[in-house]
Amino acid sequence: MRKEKCSGVWLIAGLLFAILFSHLPVLYTSFYHPLTGAPTATNGNMDLSGRSASKTIVLDGKWEFYWNHLIANNPQMKEKPDLLICVPDYWSKYQLGGSYLPVDGYASYRLTLRGLSDPNPITVYLPDFGSAYRVTIDGKLTSESGVISTDTAKISTTPKSELYPVTLSSSAPHTIVIEVATTRFSGLYMAPVMKEYGSAIGENNTRNDLRLILFGTALFSFFILATVYVLSFRQNRRSPWMLVLGFLVLLRIMLTTEFYSMWQDTIFRGLSYESTNTLMFFITFSLIYLLIFLTQEFFDIVFSSREKRGFLIYYVSLYLIYLLLPHGFYNRYLTVLVPLAGFTLTIYAFFKVYFHRQHMPKYGLLLYFGVVLAITGLIIDCYYINGSLYINLSPALLILFSVFLMILSLIYVLRVADLYNEFAVSSSRLELAKSQIAMQKEYYNTLSGQMNEIRAIRHDQRHFAGVAERLLDDGNEKELRRFLCEYVQMTDTEPLPVFCEHVVANSILGYYSLKARENSIPFRCACAISKQLSVSDTDLCVVLGNGLENAIEANMRLDERNTRFVSTEAKILNGQLLVKIENAYDGRVNLSGDDYLSTKAGAFHGIGLHNIQRVVEAYGGYAKAFHTGQIFKLMIAFPCSPGLSEKQIDN
Repeated sequence: MRKEKCSGVWLIAGLLFAILFSHLPVLYTSFYHPLTGAPTATNGNMDLSGRSASKTIVLDGKWEFYWNHLIANNPQMKEKPDLLICVPDYWSKYQLGGSYLPVDGYASYRLTLRGLSDPNPITVYLPDFGSAYRVTIDGKLTSESGVISTDTAKISTTPKSELYPVTLSSSAPHTIVIEVATTRFSGLYMAPVMKEYGSAIGENNTRNDLRLILFGTALFSFFILATVYVLSFRQNRRSPWMLVLGFLVLLRIMLTTEFYSMWQDTIFRGLSYESTNTLMFFITFSLIYLLIFLTQEFFDIVFSSREKRGFLIYYVSLYLIYLLLPHGFYNRYLTVLVPLAGFTLTIYAFFKVYFHRQHMPKYGLLLYFGVVLAITGLIIDCYYINGSLYINLSPALLILFSVFLMILSLIYVLRVADLYNEFAVSSSRLELAKSQIAMQKEYYNTLSGQMNEIRAIRHDQRHFAGVAERLLDDGNEKELRRFLCEYVQMTDTEPLPVFCEHVVANSILGYYSLKARENSIPFRCACAISKQLSVSDTDLCVVLGNGLENAIEANMRLDERNTRFVSTEAKILNGQLLVKIENAYDGRVNLSGDDYLSTKAGAFHGIGLHNIQRVVEAYGGYAKAFHTGQIFKLMIAFPCSPGLSEKQIDN
């Protein structure tokens, strides 16, 4: 119950983390100006008195807008703008001449800066922007990205921008013109920023280095995932969903504004960045949908065929809405709504996991938080690429996806390690079983030998009777007495005792009683162990076998035979199996703190006192060893009611 409650707390904490961490930047952007006191543009003008480009200046607000005109090289061509437009925003949300502007085309934005004076070179650019653009300050080029053209077919977009330094001549008004050409995204949906040129270049270089390191980490994690998948030869331990998810995560990283420019000309054959939006949505929806199968596999939660079909139809419908609706309508109403609607399944899966948390498997919480990080990254990216965040969180998706991939590969490695550990445990159990069989075989061979002797004696009884009768008839009393004495010595066999009803326990006790007899060690046993116990035979073999073998070996190191002894007691009392093993020893012990260390190399291959304790504690009991004078004692107690089904405990 406590474990279930603890799991519930962690599950809720993960959900709250995803909601808060992904939406706090949105709240910050919503209250950006009241919180920071930063200026905003009004009527195409922005007052930057007292401001310096040494700190990033967000150039948002109302800009002048010129539709289907590129005015950077001819700023006087149209003195009056077509309209004032919000930045960041999509121009397809605005009407001109009674009709909404189309999503594709070209236009110019103009902003007049007043009160700005900075002796250092500055630059203005659009971070992680997907359309083609060109920025000038007072007619001087300061940044550009992609290919701008009045012919839509010739427009080429890339998220990579080239920055150039511009030194402002005076504090007189300065004019910023941004020319934009697009086939899909319709305008400045992200806010331009002004920074000192050196600071912008340094920040971009740092981000590029971080991006390469993170992508290398993600790629290495996927390589580990794929390698372990190939090496995990047992089919029930292979996880194709983890491999597929890992591959999709890599593709999604490659399609971000962080990395697309690296692969644009090689892998994607120069495909315009705006054209990859369709593939990006497909991969994102596929990632979220495949979480159904990952949840089933790792959390033992069943999604019915009806649920799977329902969500498949749901995500296909979302994708078709994005694909088939006119881009203008989509940009006006659905740019954030459709991506956020894609996370419906994650909320549904959360409640499935939460209400089945009592069955939380091994590594379940670790995987859960990996998924939480991945979903958080997708939500943040959804807001960021739509211009809803002023904080530059472009690396967020890359960082969180990289951690997600590392967690996937770690879990897969741990699962395979568990598999090999199971093999090791199985091998250990096999060795224990072999030892147990060897004990039983030797014990029953001895018992069989005694039975054969008794059978032979019974067979010769008529000869004995005949000889005794003739000696008696002859009156040869002296010879008769000698004959009887020899016969008694010949037939005097010490019977093997039955120590308890439990077959395995009796064979172990019998085996070590023979070992004790062979080495002239007095062996006392008072054990009352019933036929059926809730303890597995293997665990009983570990406890009794290892304890008695230690006792025999300790006695063997004693020179004075008259001090040797082994004493064993066992009984069930109040639902517990109580075992006490006492033996003489030479007074030397190997202690590490309060723990006794076994130095023997016996049949159990070093399982030792520590593993006896681990086996007993697995049943909720305890084992304690201590010594007094020349006597070593091992006390064991653990719940063990007779007549119960056998409890399986990993050794």
